[in-house]
Amino acid sequence: MRKLGARLSFLSLFGLFACGAGPLELHVPTLAPNTAREAVTPIDFEPIGASPNLDVILVPGGAEPPGPAAVLASGIRSELQARAFHGGEPGGYVVKSRLDRFALRRASDKGFGYAVLYVDLSCEIKRKADAAQVWRGELRGRSAALGSRQFFSDAQVMHQILADRLMSDVTRELASDLAVRVLELSGKPSARVFADQDAEQQLAGVDDGPAGVAALTQDPEAAAKFVDVAHDSVNDRNARAAAWNAIAMASAPDRPWIGGIDTGIDKDTFIRFFQYKALARHATVPTLRELKTARGKEENDLLKEFLSDLESTNGLGLTGFSRRRGNLGL
Repeated sequence: MRKLGARLSFLSLFGLFACGAGPLELHVPTLAPNTAREAVTPIDFEPIGASPNLDVILVPGGAEPPGPAAVLASGIRSELQARAFHGGEPGGYVVKSRLDRFALRRASDKGFGYAVLYVDLSCEIKRKADAAQVWRGELRGRSAALGSRQFFSDAQVMHQILADRLMSDVTRELASDLAVRVLELSGKPSARVFADQDAEQQLAGVDDGPAGVAALTQDPEAAAKFVDVAHDSVNDRNARAAAWNAIAMASAPDRPWIGGIDTGIDKDTFIRFFQYKALARHATVPTLRELKTARGKEENDLLKEFLSDLESTNGLGLTGFSRRRGNLGL
Protein backbone atom coordinates (compact mmCIF):
# COMPACT_ATOMS: atom_id res chain seq x y z
CA MET A 1 0.00 0.00 0.00
CA ARG A 2 1.30 3.46 -0.92
CA LYS A 3 2.19 5.98 1.75
CA LEU A 4 -0.61 8.58 1.76
CA GLY A 5 -0.28 12.34 1.70
CA ALA A 6 -1.34 14.57 4.56
CA ARG A 7 -4.94 15.02 3.46
CA LEU A 8 -5.45 11.27 3.30
CA SER A 9 -3.70 10.33 6.53
CA PHE A 10 -6.97 9.83 8.34
CA LEU A 11 -6.86 6.30 9.72
CA SER A 12 -5.55 7.41 13.09
CA LEU A 13 -8.63 9.57 13.53
CA PHE A 14 -11.06 6.79 14.25
CA GLY A 15 -11.31 3.13 15.17
CA LEU A 16 -11.94 0.35 12.73
CA PHE A 17 -14.36 -2.48 13.34
CA ALA A 18 -11.91 -5.32 13.23
CA CYS A 19 -8.17 -5.75 13.21
CA GLY A 20 -6.71 -8.18 10.74
CA ALA A 21 -9.87 -8.30 8.62
CA GLY A 22 -9.69 -10.37 5.46
CA PRO A 23 -9.58 -8.84 1.98
CA LEU A 24 -12.75 -7.56 0.34
CA GLU A 25 -14.00 -8.34 -3.13
CA LEU A 26 -14.86 -5.37 -5.34
CA HIS A 27 -17.94 -6.16 -7.42
CA VAL A 28 -19.58 -4.69 -10.51
CA PRO A 29 -23.35 -4.11 -10.16
CA THR A 30 -25.52 -6.39 -12.29
CA LEU A 31 -27.73 -4.21 -14.50
CA ALA A 32 -30.77 -5.01 -16.59
CA PRO A 33 -29.74 -5.52 -20.24
CA ASN A 34 -29.99 -2.71 -22.76
CA THR A 35 -32.98 -3.25 -25.08
CA ALA A 36 -32.31 -0.26 -27.36
CA ARG A 37 -31.62 -1.19 -30.96
CA GLU A 38 -31.15 2.14 -32.78
CA ALA A 39 -29.53 5.56 -32.41
CA VAL A 40 -27.28 4.57 -29.52
CA THR A 41 -24.14 6.72 -29.32
CA PRO A 42 -21.09 4.46 -29.01
CA ILE A 43 -18.88 5.27 -26.00
CA ASP A 44 -15.74 3.18 -25.91
CA PHE A 45 -14.57 3.31 -22.31
CA GLU A 46 -11.03 1.97 -22.33
CA PRO A 47 -9.29 0.23 -19.39
CA ILE A 48 -8.39 2.63 -16.60
CA GLY A 49 -4.71 3.35 -16.15
CA ALA A 50 -3.02 4.25 -12.86
CA SER A 51 -1.60 7.67 -12.04
CA PRO A 52 2.10 7.72 -11.07
CA ASN A 53 0.98 9.43 -7.86
CA LEU A 54 -2.03 7.19 -7.27
CA ASP A 55 -3.44 7.40 -3.76
CA VAL A 56 -5.03 4.09 -2.81
CA ILE A 57 -6.37 3.12 0.55
CA LEU A 58 -8.37 0.03 1.24
CA VAL A 59 -9.73 -1.30 4.49
CA PRO A 60 -7.41 -3.63 6.46
CA GLY A 61 -6.75 -6.73 4.42
CA GLY A 62 -6.93 -4.88 1.10
CA ALA A 63 -8.96 -6.22 -1.81
CA GLU A 64 -8.93 -9.33 -3.92
CA PRO A 65 -7.77 -9.02 -7.55
CA PRO A 66 -8.49 -7.59 -10.08
CA GLY A 67 -8.36 -4.36 -8.07
CA PRO A 68 -10.22 -1.04 -8.12
CA ALA A 69 -9.21 0.25 -11.57
CA ALA A 70 -10.41 -2.86 -13.41
CA VAL A 71 -13.65 -3.08 -11.42
CA LEU A 72 -14.43 0.62 -11.86
CA ALA A 73 -13.84 0.39 -15.61
CA SER A 74 -16.10 -2.64 -15.90
CA GLY A 75 -18.83 -0.99 -13.82
CA ILE A 76 -18.73 2.29 -15.75
CA ARG A 77 -18.78 0.39 -19.04
CA SER A 78 -21.82 -1.62 -17.91
CA GLU A 79 -23.68 1.54 -16.91
CA LEU A 80 -22.92 3.26 -20.21
CA GLN A 81 -24.22 0.25 -22.11
CA ALA A 82 -27.33 -0.16 -19.96
CA ARG A 83 -28.33 3.49 -20.30
CA ALA A 84 -28.32 3.40 -24.14
CA PHE A 85 -27.21 7.02 -24.43
CA HIS A 86 -27.94 8.95 -27.60
CA GLY A 87 -27.11 12.36 -29.03
CA GLY A 88 -23.75 14.02 -29.47
CA GLU A 89 -21.34 13.02 -32.21
CA PRO A 90 -22.82 10.43 -34.61
CA GLY A 91 -19.66 8.33 -34.59
CA GLY A 92 -19.41 8.28 -30.81
CA TYR A 93 -16.51 8.74 -28.44
CA VAL A 94 -13.43 7.10 -27.00
CA VAL A 95 -12.69 7.67 -23.30
CA LYS A 96 -9.26 7.23 -21.78
CA SER A 97 -8.96 7.66 -18.04
CA ARG A 98 -6.49 7.42 -15.21
CA LEU A 99 -7.23 6.54 -11.58
CA ASP A 100 -5.81 9.27 -9.36
CA ARG A 101 -7.39 8.20 -6.09
CA PHE A 102 -9.36 5.34 -4.63
CA ALA A 103 -10.11 5.60 -0.92
CA LEU A 104 -12.52 3.38 0.99
CA ARG A 105 -12.83 4.69 4.52
CA ARG A 106 -14.92 3.43 7.38
CA ALA A 107 -15.81 4.12 10.99
CA SER A 108 -18.31 3.07 13.65
CA ASP A 109 -20.74 5.16 15.63
CA LYS A 110 -23.49 4.10 18.05
CA GLY A 111 -23.84 0.56 16.74
CA PHE A 112 -23.67 1.52 13.06
CA GLY A 113 -20.98 1.01 10.49
CA TYR A 114 -20.25 3.81 8.07
CA ALA A 115 -18.21 3.62 4.89
CA VAL A 116 -17.28 6.36 2.45
CA LEU A 117 -15.79 5.90 -1.01
CA TYR A 118 -13.72 8.52 -2.83
CA VAL A 119 -12.81 8.02 -6.50
CA ASP A 120 -10.97 10.55 -8.69
CA LEU A 121 -10.58 9.90 -12.41
CA SER A 122 -8.66 12.04 -14.90
CA CYS A 123 -10.36 11.59 -18.27
CA GLU A 124 -9.79 12.53 -21.89
CA ILE A 125 -12.60 12.14 -24.42
CA LYS A 126 -12.06 12.13 -28.17
CA ARG A 127 -14.38 11.83 -31.13
CA LYS A 128 -14.09 8.46 -32.79
CA ALA A 129 -14.45 9.97 -36.25
CA ASP A 130 -11.31 12.12 -36.23
CA ALA A 131 -9.69 11.64 -32.78
CA ALA A 132 -10.32 15.31 -31.95
CA GLN A 133 -10.33 15.99 -28.23
CA VAL A 134 -13.73 17.14 -26.94
CA TRP A 135 -13.08 17.14 -23.19
CA ARG A 136 -10.41 16.57 -20.61
CA GLY A 137 -10.85 16.91 -16.89
CA GLU A 138 -11.48 15.28 -13.55
CA LEU A 139 -14.48 13.21 -12.47
CA ARG A 140 -14.96 12.85 -8.73
CA GLY A 141 -17.22 10.15 -7.33
CA ARG A 142 -18.30 10.24 -3.68
CA SER A 143 -20.81 8.13 -1.79
CA ALA A 144 -21.55 6.70 1.64
CA ALA A 145 -23.13 3.53 2.98
CA LEU A 146 -24.59 2.69 6.38
CA GLY A 147 -25.21 -0.60 8.15
CA SER A 148 -26.52 -1.55 11.58
CA ARG A 149 -24.11 -4.07 13.12
CA GLN A 150 -26.94 -6.09 14.66
CA PHE A 151 -28.17 -7.15 11.21
CA PHE A 152 -24.90 -8.78 10.13
CA SER A 153 -23.28 -12.02 11.23
CA ASP A 154 -19.91 -10.32 11.68
CA ALA A 155 -18.03 -7.14 10.82
CA GLN A 156 -16.42 -8.63 7.71
CA VAL A 157 -19.81 -9.43 6.18
CA MET A 158 -20.97 -5.89 6.87
CA HIS A 159 -17.82 -4.40 5.34
CA GLN A 160 -18.30 -6.46 2.19
CA ILE A 161 -21.93 -5.41 1.78
CA LEU A 162 -21.18 -1.74 2.37
CA ALA A 163 -18.37 -1.95 -0.20
CA ASP A 164 -20.76 -3.52 -2.72
CA ARG A 165 -23.27 -0.70 -2.23
CA LEU A 166 -20.58 1.93 -2.64
CA MET A 167 -19.05 0.42 -5.77
CA SER A 168 -22.48 0.26 -7.38
CA ASP A 169 -23.44 3.84 -6.57
CA VAL A 170 -20.08 5.42 -7.42
CA THR A 171 -19.48 3.62 -10.73
CA ARG A 172 -22.98 4.44 -11.97
CA GLU A 173 -22.70 8.08 -10.89
CA LEU A 174 -19.30 8.49 -12.57
CA ALA A 175 -20.82 7.12 -15.77
CA SER A 176 -23.68 9.60 -15.46
CA ASP A 177 -21.33 12.53 -14.97
CA LEU A 178 -19.39 11.43 -18.02
CA ALA A 179 -22.36 10.92 -20.34
CA VAL A 180 -24.98 13.36 -19.00
CA ARG A 181 -22.95 16.24 -17.61
CA VAL A 182 -19.84 16.19 -19.81
CA LEU A 183 -21.15 14.91 -23.15
CA GLU A 184 -24.74 16.16 -22.66
CA LEU A 185 -26.23 12.88 -23.89
CA SER A 186 -29.70 11.55 -23.13
CA GLY A 187 -30.44 8.03 -21.93
CA LYS A 188 -32.93 5.96 -20.04
CA PRO A 189 -32.34 5.15 -16.36
CA SER A 190 -30.57 1.90 -15.57
CA ALA A 191 -31.83 -0.67 -13.09
CA ARG A 192 -29.93 -3.19 -11.03
CA VAL A 193 -30.83 -6.86 -11.00
CA PHE A 194 -30.80 -8.65 -7.65
CA ALA A 195 -30.87 -12.40 -7.06
CA ASP A 196 -33.88 -12.13 -4.75
CA GLN A 197 -35.65 -9.80 -2.33
CA ASP A 198 -33.19 -10.53 0.48
CA ALA A 199 -30.26 -9.65 -1.77
CA GLU A 200 -31.95 -6.41 -2.77
CA GLN A 201 -32.57 -5.47 0.85
CA GLN A 202 -28.93 -6.12 1.71
CA LEU A 203 -27.19 -4.70 -1.36
CA ALA A 204 -29.36 -1.80 -2.55
CA GLY A 205 -27.59 1.55 -2.45
CA VAL A 206 -28.90 5.11 -2.54
CA ASP A 207 -29.38 4.95 -6.31
CA ASP A 208 -31.58 1.84 -6.27
CA GLY A 209 -34.81 3.43 -5.03
CA PRO A 210 -37.21 5.97 -6.58
CA ALA A 211 -34.80 8.86 -5.99
CA GLY A 212 -32.07 6.97 -7.83
CA VAL A 213 -33.69 7.64 -11.20
CA ALA A 214 -33.49 11.38 -10.56
CA ALA A 215 -29.92 11.03 -9.31
CA LEU A 216 -28.63 9.13 -12.34
CA THR A 217 -30.47 11.26 -14.92
CA GLN A 218 -29.30 14.40 -13.06
CA ASP A 219 -32.60 16.07 -13.89
CA PRO A 220 -33.21 19.12 -11.62
CA GLU A 221 -36.98 18.97 -12.06
CA ALA A 222 -37.08 15.29 -11.11
CA ALA A 223 -34.75 15.86 -8.16
CA ALA A 224 -36.84 18.81 -6.94
CA LYS A 225 -39.74 16.42 -6.37
CA PHE A 226 -37.70 14.79 -3.57
CA VAL A 227 -36.90 18.00 -1.68
CA ASP A 228 -39.82 17.50 0.72
CA VAL A 229 -38.68 13.91 1.37
CA ALA A 230 -35.16 15.17 2.08
CA HIS A 231 -36.29 17.75 4.62
CA ASP A 232 -39.02 15.82 6.45
CA SER A 233 -37.51 14.15 9.53
CA VAL A 234 -40.50 11.78 9.71
CA ASN A 235 -39.26 9.95 6.62
CA ASP A 236 -36.95 6.94 6.70
CA ARG A 237 -33.26 7.91 6.95
CA ASN A 238 -32.35 5.89 3.84
CA ALA A 239 -35.09 7.58 1.83
CA ARG A 240 -33.93 10.99 3.03
CA ALA A 241 -30.30 10.21 2.23
CA ALA A 242 -31.29 9.03 -1.27
CA ALA A 243 -33.34 12.21 -1.75
CA TRP A 244 -30.36 14.38 -0.81
CA ASN A 245 -28.20 12.35 -3.17
CA ALA A 246 -30.64 13.06 -6.00
CA ILE A 247 -30.37 16.77 -5.16
CA ALA A 248 -26.58 16.42 -5.12
CA MET A 249 -26.38 14.75 -8.52
CA ALA A 250 -28.65 17.40 -10.08
CA SER A 251 -26.60 20.25 -8.58
CA ALA A 252 -23.99 22.27 -10.48
CA PRO A 253 -22.48 25.76 -10.29
CA ASP A 254 -24.48 26.88 -13.34
CA ARG A 255 -27.82 25.63 -11.98
CA PRO A 256 -30.15 27.11 -9.33
CA TRP A 257 -29.88 25.58 -5.88
CA ILE A 258 -32.82 23.21 -5.37
CA GLY A 259 -32.02 22.02 -1.83
CA GLY A 260 -34.39 24.46 -0.17
CA ILE A 261 -34.13 27.99 1.20
CA ASP A 262 -32.69 26.67 4.45
CA THR A 263 -30.49 23.58 4.08
CA GLY A 264 -30.88 22.82 7.79
CA ILE A 265 -27.85 20.60 8.43
CA ASP A 266 -29.30 17.34 9.76
CA LYS A 267 -28.58 15.66 13.08
CA ASP A 268 -28.18 12.29 11.37
CA THR A 269 -24.60 11.51 10.30
CA PHE A 270 -25.61 9.52 7.21
CA ILE A 271 -27.95 12.22 5.91
CA ARG A 272 -25.38 14.97 6.56
CA PHE A 273 -22.92 13.26 4.23
CA PHE A 274 -25.30 13.66 1.29
CA GLN A 275 -26.19 17.22 2.29
CA TYR A 276 -22.50 18.06 2.19
CA LYS A 277 -22.19 16.29 -1.16
CA ALA A 278 -25.08 18.37 -2.55
CA LEU A 279 -23.56 21.65 -1.37
CA ALA A 280 -20.16 20.61 -2.76
CA ARG A 281 -21.52 19.68 -6.19
CA HIS A 282 -23.35 23.00 -6.41
CA ALA A 283 -19.95 24.58 -5.64
CA THR A 284 -20.99 28.24 -5.59
CA VAL A 285 -19.72 30.86 -3.16
CA PRO A 286 -22.77 30.54 -0.85
CA THR A 287 -22.78 26.73 -0.75
CA LEU A 288 -19.02 26.49 -0.26
CA ARG A 289 -19.35 29.03 2.56
CA GLU A 290 -22.03 26.83 4.11
CA LEU A 291 -19.66 23.85 3.96
CA LYS A 292 -16.94 25.87 5.67
CA THR A 293 -19.34 26.81 8.46
CA ALA A 294 -20.42 23.16 8.81
CA ARG A 295 -16.80 22.06 9.14
CA GLY A 296 -16.42 24.22 12.24
CA LYS A 297 -19.43 22.51 13.85
CA GLU A 298 -19.03 18.90 12.64
CA GLU A 299 -18.19 16.37 15.36
CA ASN A 300 -18.05 13.14 13.38
CA ASP A 301 -14.45 12.32 12.40
CA LEU A 302 -15.40 10.71 9.10
CA LEU A 303 -17.42 13.77 8.06
CA LYS A 304 -14.74 16.16 9.31
CA GLU A 305 -12.33 14.46 6.93
CA PHE A 306 -14.91 14.63 4.13
CA LEU A 307 -15.38 18.36 4.68
CA SER A 308 -11.62 18.94 4.76
CA ASP A 309 -11.31 17.07 1.50
CA LEU A 310 -14.12 19.12 -0.07
CA GLU A 311 -12.37 22.31 0.97
CA SER A 312 -9.10 21.14 -0.60
CA THR A 313 -10.84 20.51 -3.95
CA ASN A 314 -13.06 23.62 -3.73
CA GLY A 315 -16.16 21.44 -3.79
CA LEU A 316 -17.18 18.85 -6.36
CA GLY A 317 -18.10 21.04 -9.28
CA LEU A 318 -17.18 19.66 -12.70
CA THR A 319 -13.73 20.85 -13.74
CA GLY A 320 -11.93 20.48 -17.03
CA PHE A 321 -11.76 21.83 -20.56
CA SER A 322 -14.53 21.35 -23.09
CA ARG A 323 -14.06 21.98 -26.82
CA ARG A 324 -17.55 23.51 -26.85
CA ARG A 325 -17.65 25.32 -23.53
CA GLY A 326 -14.03 26.19 -22.73
CA ASN A 327 -12.83 26.06 -19.13
CA LEU A 328 -15.24 24.55 -16.61
CA GLY A 329 -14.83 25.54 -13.00
CA LEU A 330 -11.17 26.52 -13.36
